[in-house]
Amino acid sequence: MHDLPKPILGEITALTIATPDLEKSLAFYQKLGFNELFRAEWPFPWIQISDGVLLIMLRKDTKPYLALTYYVKQIDKVVTALEQKGISFTQKPKKADAVKRYLFTSPDGLNISLVGIIEGFSQPAGPGMLQMPQQDYFNPDKYVNKTCGLFGELAHPVADLETSIAFWQLLGFKAISKFTSPYQWAILSDGLSIVGLHQSDHFSYPAITYFAADMKEKIAALKKNGLKNFTVDDSSNIRVTTPEEQHVFLFSLGGPGTSTSKEKKRQTEQTVIETERLLLKELTPEFYDELFTTYADGDLIAFLGLASKEELATKRSQWQKGMTTFRLSFKKFLIVKKETGKVIGHCDFHTWHILHDRAEIGYGLNDDADKNKGFMKEALAAVLKYGFEKMKLNRIEAFTSPKNTPSLSLLKGFNFTEEGVLRSHYCKDGEMQDSACFSLLQSEYKKPKKKR
Repeated sequence: MHDLPKPILGEITALTIATPDLEKSLAFYQKLGFNELFRAEWPFPWIQISDGVLLIMLRKDTKPYLALTYYVKQIDKVVTALEQKGISFTQKPKKADAVKRYLFTSPDGLNISLVGIIEGFSQPAGPGMLQMPQQDYFNPDKYVNKTCGLFGELAHPVADLETSIAFWQLLGFKAISKFTSPYQWAILSDGLSIVGLHQSDHFSYPAITYFAADMKEKIAALKKNGLKNFTVDDSSNIRVTTPEEQHVFLFSLGGPGTSTSKEKKRQTEQTVIETERLLLKELTPEFYDELFTTYADGDLIAFLGLASKEELATKRSQWQKGMTTFRLSFKKFLIVKKETGKVIGHCDFHTWHILHDRAEIGYGLNDDADKNKGFMKEALAAVLKYGFEKMKLNRIEAFTSPKNTPSLSLLKGFNFTEEGVLRSHYCKDGEMQDSACFSLLQSEYKKPKKKR
């Protein structure tokens, strides 16, 4: 779960969607797991629906329209505060209007509306994706919407990510995560809404996005139930055009997201760092997805340098449970000996806080025969250089046993600073053990000297 801000725009959030045919749209969203909550004919015909997490207001209108809407108790106070921040409203209520409505747009054209609170409306109980434990992401039994899975974001294409983030921060949103692959994008939330900002030309319209660990099965069930008007990325990822000319993305959790086939191919291309005796082969989250969905077990064991099927089962379980989150990612490097082509160990950033420009480094050699030969020193020098120069890290952390003399010596040799001991920090062989905490800052990093 995440440390979310308190919303400042209102108490209830919904997506307002205009439709020329309320009943046709209602039938469509019912196939996606939504239920009708309210309907009325005043001040225009409308139906409110929800899947238990996401609230949608279907409004009868012939012109396609989508807005992120907030229902607000103290609407005059909120409007005044926004205007003081430089927000300009393109529509304001008239004195005779029984319900106050204000409208403004994001820098990239997304409609955002504020509406005076309406009696009987309430925020769905959820939990949403940011409120539920991350281990539940891969447990479909925990999903509120059993048909589509987890509502992930209102995906919004933007021209400049940093400019867009600054705008949304004025509205009380917080950047939960930022990514650079397959393009620059970020997840933001104000505690009620979740907005994904995508600096990409892969799509040009806002889209309701769902994720599920079993999305392939969910898509098959939707097709069997008569789902139409969709394009297929692959069997676990489709893009649906709704009757109102809006869009719904249904993506496999941990899958390629909004990437095109060309982009997916680029995601699984490896960075290989070459040193005097070693090749360091990069493994990204996207590469892991490709490995575990296309490779046979024997090939996986050989590629990852594993010793047994039991080790493979452990790796597969880690992947199935989710190796990345909104906040964390990783970048692993397999250590391959040039002379033999054999994987002899790993040196990687396994806890990468992208938003905070810091990562924890880990390393290890598989066989005692390869130790005390300088392989790890050679690998670590290259990976540290990559972390500071390519990943733009500000801080690299390392945790090791206070009794692990070789590891302590290795870290100190690269100018890591020992910051203290964390008591009962990790479990090994069923026993809680201490960790010595080390760090190296970008400002302290010294590039290894070239050999003459």
